[in-house]
Amino acid sequence: MDLKKVAFDKGFSLSFGSSNQKRVYGFTYENFENDILKKQMHYEMEINFMQDRYANNCVFEINRKQIFIDNKAPDSKMEQIVDKAAQAMYPLRIKVKKNGEIEEILNSDVIGKRWLAIKEGLSKYYTGEIAFKVIDKIDAVLLDEDLLLESISQNWFFHLYFKPLYVAYGEKLRCKFIWDSPVFGSQFIKYGVVHTVAEHYDTDDKININGDGIAIDERTLEEIRTGYDFPKNKLAGGDEEPVESTMNVDYKLYAEDRSIFSVIGTFETKIDENTQRKIQLELYHFPETSSFRPWSDFKKKESQRIFDSYQTKEEDDFIDYVAISRKQHALLPKPEKILGPPREKIELYIHEEPVVKDEISFLGKIKSIFSKK
Repeated sequence: MDLKKVAFDKGFSLSFGSSNQKRVYGFTYENFENDILKKQMHYEMEINFMQDRYANNCVFEINRKQIFIDNKAPDSKMEQIVDKAAQAMYPLRIKVKKNGEIEEILNSDVIGKRWLAIKEGLSKYYTGEIAFKVIDKIDAVLLDEDLLLESISQNWFFHLYFKPLYVAYGEKLRCKFIWDSPVFGSQFIKYGVVHTVAEHYDTDDKININGDGIAIDERTLEEIRTGYDFPKNKLAGGDEEPVESTMNVDYKLYAEDRSIFSVIGTFETKIDENTQRKIQLELYHFPETSSFRPWSDFKKKESQRIFDSYQTKEEDDFIDYVAISRKQHALLPKPEKILGPPREKIELYIHEEPVVKDEISFLGKIKSIFSKK
């Protein structure tokens, strides 16, 4: 069976085309130690794809449903505080760059107001020094837009979903990126990652992108876990080895609009000679029906391609009908000029008709569409 080649844009690039559609995604996080499951978490995310009124920026409205930890709703005091605080974040509205990364949070002021209302109830119900410290820490994050954006990047769903997938991959169909991944919660590991696009759609008519990477972080494992943002041991002339970690993430995108269908990722980190930590992540779209396919933007993209091809032509490639008319008019014999009053006085009666404006010709309409602004 011959597979169809992926329809790239100019420069072997992919563009995000989904608009005004809602999707529900299921997300699962699993933490293993030597292949023994230590912790599991899953929840659903509802995403509404929108555009601004000028259709220049893509806006996502995101709402998280109930979270389950080890197949149970949060039951410890700390888990409940964090879960209730997270409710203040949703619905979350963000603006996304053309490459797929988050640019800014659009409703941070609304999130702050929701949090203050929730905080009042939490402070009355949860008492004790530890609870107050957790609430104060959450308070600092949710009331500061920059810290809130940083906090979102520590969430695995956002970290995987909003990656720079919509870029030019070149003839080799690959490009390089740096990933800062939250392997230890708020502590990140830096990876050098190569994104590679499969040349053909798969048998399910999906675009496949693989992200394969290795840690390029110069910090030791201990430095990362204790929060150092620089390689203290290396700068001090120590001989401790930097962290050893690898990652691999597979993306599947719908052919029609290049939106994400699924993400499956694995991050493996060496803890010591006898211990290996593995994080397994899965993210799937839950379609409304088994035959679901997103709306295709093929016609829109083709119209844009044709328009762009005219816009890039030189001015000489266009037929200047006004100039041609002037040249032809210049070749006509000029009427004889008569100086002084006419030899005979001629009186004519001219019946005046209402003036009707000339309709724009079909050719004129076409030319006006492709004329440069």
